[in-house]
Amino acid sequence: MLAINLEPAQRASVLPLLAAMRVGFVPLESEWAWAEQHFNIDGTPSAALIDAQGRIVFRPDVHDTPSRIVLERQVEALLDRAAGKM
Repeated sequence: MLAINLEPAQRASVLPLLAAMRVGFVPLESEWAWAEQHFNIDGTPSAALIDAQGRIVFRPDVHDTPSRIVLERQVEALLDRAAGKM
């Protein structure tokens, strides 16, 4: 999993927030222009499932159990594709 903070002014609040959410990694930091250019990100928070070539293959909107299951299936399919199982 990867997170990118696009709000450097909020740097001081990001790590405590992620710790409270039990996220065990430190997010990268970038600028809006980069996120817009490479991933068409126009707001935060935003989520995307990105393949090994850096292409967005799915933009999850996880808000309940059925949508979480869809995300899990998309991740499994992407991992299978990367492993040559598809």
